[in-house]
Amino acid sequence: MLLPLPPSAAQTVALSNHLTFAACRAGAGSAFLFNELIYLLYVTFFVQDAGYGETDLIVYGCAEAALERGLQRAEAERIWTLETADWPLFEAVLQEADRQLAGAPRYAHIAARERLKRFAASGRASPLPSDAA
Repeated sequence: MLLPLPPSAAQTVALSNHLTFAACRAGAGSAFLFNELIYLLYVTFFVQDAGYGETDLIVYGCAEAALERGLQRAEAERIWTLETADWPLFEAVLQEADRQLAGAPRYAHIAARERLKRFAASGRASPLPSDAA
């Protein structure tokens, strides 16, 4: 539990994260893929909150707002895509997630997923601190 994820598992997760982002960026997103981006965003934040990351909290808040805009657009227009101006936010989150997958201990990833489950059941709008908005 103190070691990072096995390289094959970390590579599989990283590849899935990057393909999800690429699909949403290219306009080929879906409700499932947007949920995967939400999962990526919050798990990455939670691992960082456990001490394994250094991305500015504002990046997480802005990425969350970008996802919310994307969800609103999908509801109105049935287009599941991210705005071009928001791509750097998700690229920063992906870079942080890649670093975490390579170096954070397994227990931090497991705890982050458990924390996400608790958040999802909480009814709160966001798990991010208010200064991230």
